[in-house]
Amino acid sequence: MTGRTRMAVAALVLLAVLGGVVLVAFAGNACAGDLPGRPCPDAGANRAVVVTLAAATVGLTVIPFALLAEFAVRRRILYRGAWRRATRRGVLVALAIAAIAGLRLGGALSVPVTLFVLSLAAAVEWFALRRFDLP
Repeated sequence: MTGRTRMAVAALVLLAVLGGVVLVAFAGNACAGDLPGRPCPDAGANRAVVVTLAAATVGLTVIPFALLAEFAVRRRILYRGAWRRATRRGVLVALAIAAIAGLRLGGALSVPVTLFVLSLAAAVEWFALRRFDLP
C-alpha cells in the first residue's frame, strides 16, 4: 500500500467523520423551536436531508474499510481495480440505506421489503463481481 493510498483512506475516514458531525449538527438544529402545538413546517425537507446525509456518511465510511478488508484478504496486496470495487460497495450500501430510509419515511417498510432491498444489493454486487472483476 503506497503513501498515496494511505492518505486517501485517511481522507475518506475523516470525510466520513465530518459527514457524521454535519448530520448530527443538522439533525439537532433543524427546527429547534418545534412545539407540540406547532410542528415544524419543513419537516419533510429536513427528513430528506437527514436521509441523504446519513446515506452519504455510511457510504463514505464503507469505502475505506472495504478497501482495507480487500487489502487484508489478498495478503497485503492491492490489485488493480481495488478502489473501484471498494467504491462500488460503498455506493451500494449508501443506496440500500437510502432506499430503506425512504421506504420507512413513506410508511411502506416491512421485513420482506427490507430483505428484498438487501438481497437486491447483494445480487448487484455478485453480478458486478462476475461481470467486471474476473479476468
